[in-house]
Amino acid sequence: MRVLIVEDEHKLAEALVRLLTQEGFQADIANTVFAGIEAAMSNAYDCLLVDVMLPDGDGMQLVAELRKLEFFTPVLMLTARNATSDRVRGLNAGADDYLGKPFEWSELLARIKALVRRSAGQHEVDELAFGRAKLHRNSRSLEVDEKILELSSKEFMLLEYFFRHPKQVLTREQLVSHVWGPDAEVADNSLDTYIYFLRKKCTNLGLKQVLKTVRGQGYMLGSQG
Repeated sequence: MRVLIVEDEHKLAEALVRLLTQEGFQADIANTVFAGIEAAMSNAYDCLLVDVMLPDGDGMQLVAELRKLEFFTPVLMLTARNATSDRVRGLNAGADDYLGKPFEWSELLARIKALVRRSAGQHEVDELAFGRAKLHRNSRSLEVDEKILELSSKEFMLLEYFFRHPKQVLTREQLVSHVWGPDAEVADNSLDTYIYFLRKKCTNLGLKQVLKTVRGQGYMLGSQG
């Protein structure tokens, strides 16, 4: 699992990275509102840890802006502001949970894992949508304007991952790890082959250039042609 830490207090941010790494997480740091939004929209995260007090603004504003951009990854606010009014403001901005400083590491980990579990459960629906396209889990098929094409197992896993992270750049490493497993030995062109066939099927359904190559970074589910 991958976590983004939006925290400008360097020692705390580094301590959080060490803790999460020990628990098997991959953790990135952003220390401003601007950097946090940019990182969140450019990568696929399972959870965000966001401090309220940031150098260029308010962490609650960051969360509100992400929600406007249809970014639905769970967010845990971390702050020394423990008044009820502050907690209410954070939750109303779009945060999923609120933890006051100082906190116990064990409670932080428990809250992160609970948020990730809850988010995964909410996503277990039969249909995922992106614009005109609908991805059906039960039939493992892609539908556009009532035209339907069946997908292979790996095609479906790839496209589902894109649908869960629309308009976010997904690296080759993330995609390979999701479909084949984190320790799998996969030929260099295997991912490219599946992307090629997915693009072909999307084109046959009237979706042109929907799976975009982001040079030097990976792929992204973008605007539909």
